[in-house]
Amino acid sequence: MEGRSEARQCGGRGTAAAAGDAAGVDALIFVPSPATWRRAGTPGGLSLLERQVKQLVTLRRVRVVLLVPGGDPEPTVGVPGAVVAVHRVPEDVGDLASALAATPARPGAFLGLAADRLIDLRVLRTLLDRDRTTFASVDGRRPEPVAWVLAADVARHGAALAAHAARCPLGTLDPYRPELRGDATPYVVPAGTAGEQRAAWSVLLDHVQKRALDLPGRYFDTPFENFLVRRLAPTNVTPNQITLFTLALAGIVAVLFHDGWLRVGVLLALIVGVLDGVDGKLARLKLQTSKLGELEHVGDFLYENGWYLALASYFARVPGHAELWCAGWLLVACDLADSLLYVAARRATGRMLDELTPFDRRFRAIAGRRNVYVAIFVGGFFTGRSAEAFVCAVAWAVATVAVHACRVAWVVATTPGDARPT
Repeated sequence: MEGRSEARQCGGRGTAAAAGDAAGVDALIFVPSPATWRRAGTPGGLSLLERQVKQLVTLRRVRVVLLVPGGDPEPTVGVPGAVVAVHRVPEDVGDLASALAATPARPGAFLGLAADRLIDLRVLRTLLDRDRTTFASVDGRRPEPVAWVLAADVARHGAALAAHAARCPLGTLDPYRPELRGDATPYVVPAGTAGEQRAAWSVLLDHVQKRALDLPGRYFDTPFENFLVRRLAPTNVTPNQITLFTLALAGIVAVLFHDGWLRVGVLLALIVGVLDGVDGKLARLKLQTSKLGELEHVGDFLYENGWYLALASYFARVPGHAELWCAGWLLVACDLADSLLYVAARRATGRMLDELTPFDRRFRAIAGRRNVYVAIFVGGFFTGRSAEAFVCAVAWAVATVAVHACRVAWVVATTPGDARPT
């Protein structure tokens, strides 16, 4: 029986899904212990149950029944937009299938989850498209307690449900995540024990980390970002608060550059670079995306170019460097031109320029942008060659635009019209 179920893979969604919607319940979640709905010690700053319910709200699956063993306290789940009810199951129930079998009032079809798992949102989206009982599986054989379930199969097989169900191997899912600009393998991770929670933290941090990074971002920013994210996640500090603080600090940097406090300014610029990654990671980690976060790149563009003009203004007041005022405007023009080239590449391919070829990914590591310019400034400002460092940054900006312009021209010329995203 098990061998036959392994050969059955993910199918398309049919009438069963509609039956689940009509029944008025979108998900049944087995809550094996109170630890799953308590935040203390859990990875990512949310309780495991809270994270699952938030994901269901994201998927517009907002009607949830919690299957709780009879001797356990009633869970507390404060997720706006979710309608949560509690159903008691026998105390000796220890797994999802047994909990479902012990629940007589089941909708026609639903998502079945165990609250002691961290689940990639893409796995849930994929299961919603199934037309038969299907369990997620890491290796394609062993079932995880994450499934699209038909009530008729629960009635037929009871606690042996998984042995008769299809599998949806995680390895068959598309690993590409646009918000990360690269691939991240879908996951279902147990997080019930201390050891599992440590491993789950690593998985979560990896899945909020953007793939296309420059060298300063990869080797300097990322360790500090992850350090701060791990400590901020359990607190009430929000990504928007981090964003606003970062913008305020960036404004201070511009003032310091304008007034000639170059070393202090560039050290604060390094901190801005770290914080600029923290807010996005924290938002993805805690499922707290917002309009402000979506507009953050506009603030980045404004304050970065404010830095360049502030430096140009300072250098222009230094005897013998009046021409650097024009150099500052050239740097701003290059930054704008590079942004437009990225837009052109995305319209032609549907992906960021940095993701298209191995060359583009490698060049991204050293291409002219804020982190690379700040690294150049650190070297120049602390060795007494401030003006030379600024000129070097401008020259590298021009070179970067030239390389990207050639790449975009090639991409546009070689991408068939019918292959371009609509």
